[in-house]
Amino acid sequence: MQFGKISGLALILLGIVLCGLQAVLVVTPKKDRQASEATTTTNTEHRTTLLPGVVGAGSLLAGIAILATARRRDEPERKYAVK
Repeated sequence: MQFGKISGLALILLGIVLCGLQAVLVVTPKKDRQASEATTTTNTEHRTTLLPGVVGAGSLLAGIAILATARRRDEPERKYAVK
């Protein structure tokens, strides 16, 4: 395999993993860490970041683009190809 195909497949795999991580972060319910204390004065909000999803989508698209444009070494130039 060529470097372009290997890096394209690696980026696609990384994109799938990061998009899956983003889905897990969004779907799983938030657990109260201070459930035993009913009267807390501070309101703690849990924020989820969109960074894994954005980076995952970007690497997925980049991997598809690299894999689609990767050319085999033994493939002749376009002008010398058999028609």
